[in-house]
Amino acid sequence: MIKVLLATHLLIALAMVGVVLLQRSDGGALGVGGGGTGFMTGRQA
Repeated sequence: MIKVLLATHLLIALAMVGVVLLQRSDGGALGVGGGGTGFMTGRQA
């Protein structure tokens, strides 16, 4: 029973990782602008 649950858990986790990696990046998170470090600061360039 534990092996079945572990296998199911691994399959679901791998599927979720695959879905996240296959999504089209809109550049709003970490890809553009230096990792988004200045996103919530009060300064404007």
